[in-house]
Amino acid sequence: MALKKRSKIDPMFNMSSMTDIIFLLLIFFVITSTTVREPIMKIALPKGVKKNIIKQIVRVYVDKDKNYAIDERKITLTRLPFELKEVLKNKPGATVSIHGDEEIDYGAVMELVRIADQLEAKVVLALDPAN
Repeated sequence: MALKKRSKIDPMFNMSSMTDIIFLLLIFFVITSTTVREPIMKIALPKGVKKNIIKQIVRVYVDKDKNYAIDERKITLTRLPFELKEVLKNKPGATVSIHGDEEIDYGAVMELVRIADQLEAKVVLALDPAN
């Protein structure tokens, strides 16, 4: 009895399936690269380290009884914007440092921030009562 081999291995490689896969990958990457957009949030990252020296500081104080002071000089809330404007005119480029008691109402501090912001001053909130 003679045995015959039924399957013969063809030495030729069929490239048609490989080209289909390559074209599908190409189409996939083209479509996904065009759908990538700019990020939703634009974040301003710092450009580098500069020496940022604050030359002049105007200290504004408020205590738990809502007594106000500019550089140790007591003042009423109604006179505060006018007095702060005069102090900032005499010290151009000064930073307004707002100091408040630990027990102060948050709204009173934010009122000072709003007043300084309307005068277009740089504002910082002081955490240490000694500064």
